[in-house]
Amino acid sequence: MNNEDYLKLDTDSAYKFLSSELAEGKDFNQLLEIIGMSKVDLEKKQGFYHIKGKIMRKPFKGYAVSKVEEKFQGLQKK
Repeated sequence: MNNEDYLKLDTDSAYKFLSSELAEGKDFNQLLEIIGMSKVDLEKKQGFYHIKGKIMRKPFKGYAVSKVEEKFQGLQKK
């Protein structure tokens, strides 16, 4: 799977894909190479985190985003 294919997946499918790849024994860095993303992109843009060998997701959109960051993101959209 390349970056374009990965980005077409919905959130649940992407989570299942990432979890299954780790369950098969792939290293997290290998997984990042497969999907063509950095750790920061995966965390900030996709909301997935690698914690103790597992993929975790943000509980909801905007979780753990500071007010300053919200304002900055709002300025970028304008």
